[in-house]
Amino acid sequence: MSPPSSARRLFDALAELPGLLALLAVLLLLAETVAPRLSYPFDLEWMEGGMLVHALRLQQGLPLYTEPSAEWIPYIYPPLYPALIAAAAGILPQDVLPLDYALARGISLLGTGLGALSLALLLRRAGGGLGLCAGVAAAFLSTYDESGAFFDLVRADGLLIALIGGSLLALQRRHLGLAGALLVLAFLTKHSFALLGLPMLAWVARTQGRAGALRFALSSVLPALLATGALQLWSEGWFLVYLLEVPASHGMVGPRALEAPLELVQALPVLAAAGVLAAILLRWRAPAGTPGSERWLFGPFLLVLLVLVVLMRAHVGGYLNVLIPGFWGLALGSGLLLARLSQRLPRPSLSAGIGLLCLLQVGLGRWEPAIYQPTPADREAGEALLERIRAVEGEVFMPHAPWYPHLAGKQPSLPLIALMDLDHGGRMADYLPRIDEAIAAQRWQLIVLANTDFGHGIDEHYRRSERIRFTGRALMPKTGWQARPREIYLPRPR
Repeated sequence: MSPPSSARRLFDALAELPGLLALLAVLLLLAETVAPRLSYPFDLEWMEGGMLVHALRLQQGLPLYTEPSAEWIPYIYPPLYPALIAAAAGILPQDVLPLDYALARGISLLGTGLGALSLALLLRRAGGGLGLCAGVAAAFLSTYDESGAFFDLVRADGLLIALIGGSLLALQRRHLGLAGALLVLAFLTKHSFALLGLPMLAWVARTQGRAGALRFALSSVLPALLATGALQLWSEGWFLVYLLEVPASHGMVGPRALEAPLELVQALPVLAAAGVLAAILLRWRAPAGTPGSERWLFGPFLLVLLVLVVLMRAHVGGYLNVLIPGFWGLALGSGLLLARLSQRLPRPSLSAGIGLLCLLQVGLGRWEPAIYQPTPADREAGEALLERIRAVEGEVFMPHAPWYPHLAGKQPSLPLIALMDLDHGGRMADYLPRIDEAIAAQRWQLIVLANTDFGHGIDEHYRRSERIRFTGRALMPKTGWQARPREIYLPRPR
C-alpha cells in the first residue's frame, strides 16, 4: 500500500479542526466565566462555606465525624475533598497560600479539567481521532450550565470526576494497582461510587483471570475497607452513621428518577443522537476474536454509572450537580460509538462531520457568563456584612453561611444543611434539642439567618431586630438555593 499523499494528509488534518475548535470555544467561555469567580471571597453556592469549615477543622486537628452538637455537625460525605484542601493549604505559609475559596475552587477546577482530559484519553485509546477526542471533551464541558455551574465550586464534584476518569483510564491501560488506588480515592470523595468497582472487577476477571482480579481487589477493596475501619475508629463509630444511617432517613423523590435520564439527554442532545446513529450503523457488535474486549468494560461501567446518577438525583436534596458523572458517562458512551464508526469508515468527511456535531453541541450549550459571575455590589455587600459581624463582641451563629463568622475573626458555624440532614426522623433527630438548648442559653450574641422560619425556639429567646437591605441581588448565591443571610437576631433581655 502506497503512503498517503500530501493532499490526503492535509485533508485528514483539516478534518480534525472542527473538534479542536469546539474545545477551544468552550475553554474560552469557561475561562471568561470562571476568572472572576475563583477569588471571590464569599459563597457562590450556599454549601461552599460549610466545606471550607470541614477543611479548617482538619487543619486544626479537630475531628469531622462527631456526636452532633450546637458547635458542629458534618456533611454526609467522606473526607477526601476537605482533606485535600487542608493539605494544599499547608504546603506554603498561610499568607502565601491560605485556606480559602480560591484554593478550594482551584482544586475543583483542576479536577474538572482532569476529568475532561481522561475522557479524551479514553477515546484516543479506543481509536478516536484527535478532533473526535477534543470535541467530545468539549461537549462534556459545555454542560457547565446544566450542571448548576458546579465545575469550579467548593464542592467535591470536580475531584470525583477526575478520580473516576483516572481509574477507568488506568484500567483500560491494564495498570490494575493504579486503577484500584484511584477508585479508593473516588470512594473517599463520594462513597456511592465504590459500586463502579463491580463492573471493573468483572472485566478484570474476564480478561486477566483470577490472578488479575485478586490484584485489582487487593488494590481497591482491601484499602477501602482499611480506610473505612480507620475512619470508624478515629470517629469513635460516627463515620458510618453520617455516611449511611443519616442519608437512609432522607427518602426518595420518585419523579426525579424518571426525569434524570431525560435531563442527561437534554443537556447533550446532539452528541447523544450522534451516538445512537453510530450504534445503528455499527449494529453494536463486539470485534471478532476478542470476547473480553473493552465493550465488556465500558458497557457495564456506564450502566452502573447511570444507575448511580439516577438514584442520587432522586435522593432528597439531589441537586443538578449529581448529574455531572452522568454527563461525563454519556459523552464517553457516545464518543466510543463514534470512535468505532470512524474506525470502520476512516474518511476525512466523517471525522469532520463528527467534529462539526461537537461544535454544534458546544454552541447549543453556550451560557451567559454574567449570570454566574459576582459583581462589585456582591463584594461591597459582603464586606459590609463582615463589618457588622466584627462589631459584635462574642460569637455569631450563621448556619446559612457558616464560613462568614470565620472571615470576621470568630468561630465558624455549623452548616444548616447538616442540621437539616438530621431532621428527617430516626434516632439522629434526638440530637436536635441540643440546638434548642444552645438558643435558649443565648450562646450567641448575634444570629444571622436567610429567612425567619428557622425554628428551634429562636423567637422565644431572640428578637428579630432588623432585615439587612441589599441592593438588588447583591450577595445572593449564583447557583443552588438562594439563601442570602439578611435576618438579624439579638438576644432578648432576661
